Amino acid sequence: MLKHNKKLLVNLSFLSLLSLSGCSWFSANDGREDIDEAYLNSRQEQALQIPADVSEIQLDDHYKIPEGAVIVNRDPKGQALTIEPPQLLLTSGDGVREDPDAPNPTVWLRGNSSRLAEFFQGFATANQIKTVATGSQRLETDWLSDEDEGLAEGLGAYNIDGQRHKFDLSLVAESANEFGVQSRHVASEQYLDGQWVPVETSKRVAKQFLNQFIGYYDGIRDKEARARILAEGNIDTRLGTNPAGHIAIVSGRDLDAVWGRTPAVLEFLNLNLTDRDKSINTFYFQVPEEEGFFSGLFGSEEEAKVDLATGSYLMELEPKGSGTSITFKTEQGDLLDPSLVGKLYPEFSAAYRSRGIK
Repeated sequence: MLKHNKKLLVNLSFLSLLSLSGCSWFSANDGREDIDEAYLNSRQEQALQIPADVSEIQLDDHYKIPEGAVIVNRDPKGQALTIEPPQLLLTSGDGVREDPDAPNPTVWLRGNSSRLAEFFQGFATANQIKTVATGSQRLETDWLSDEDEGLAEGLGAYNIDGQRHKFDLSLVAESANEFGVQSRHVASEQYLDGQWVPVETSKRVAKQFLNQFIGYYDGIRDKEARARILAEGNIDTRLGTNPAGHIAIVSGRDLDAVWGRTPAVLEFLNLNLTDRDKSINTFYFQVPEEEGFFSGLFGSEEEAKVDLATGSYLMELEPKGSGTSITFKTEQGDLLDPSLVGKLYPEFSAAYRSRGIK
């Protein structure tokens, strides 16, 4: 027993040392990667000795060095590497897409730029951002320090202590139904030995700032959509046909109103919304599996409230005159049987008309 306790004590002591010193193995507080380059001092071991009685060595093809292979760069690479994870633009919001070909992080937002000055100013106010200039086409920040509360805490390189940044958000292009917003990391400094020292800017940090703006923009648009739906009240529907003549649920309300109401309708009916594509006005949803014997015996809040088999389906919204049609299809795009749509109609109609869902 004593022997095992000694082993446990040694292991715990070793793990404690790892936890205390592990961070310093990976990075330094000035942004350099703290990577061991002791390998540069390695010495060549003794050359392979061929026994005197061996006249020929048969080499397997797997171990042959390709002809013409030359090592051309022997400079150390450790300090030049970064171990930061990739930074992605968060474009999951409705009507937001990335422009991968732009020279700086850029997103396209659905709509027109007439309210961009309002969004820029609101973003700066909500996050207490000190600005140099704001307008209809640009938001230029003053220094944002990582010691500031809120927004700046999530900006910059994770392995640099004491940093501050300047950013520029600007309108770079506009089409009939979209406008592009670009982010630039204008300046960056680190506080070392009692003074601010310039450091290199990066597109990675520019993406972080743009993500913050996208989150604000998407949040405002979502609140406005919800308020509009509540103000517009219920949505009356009837059985009819879509523009192609197939059976559908039809409403006199416009497509935007029905589109905004549909996520809440699916949630109310316990149908799992898995995706949506505004470019083709389509919602994708799943009918969940029943939770087993006891869920059938006592009932389950998660059981779907419509008569549909377990699986994936889609709802295709189309303008029809001044109103909207809703066509139900399988995951493969096949129309549901008209009799099945007739069974779905009462539950969907009641959900669209209900004032009890938001």
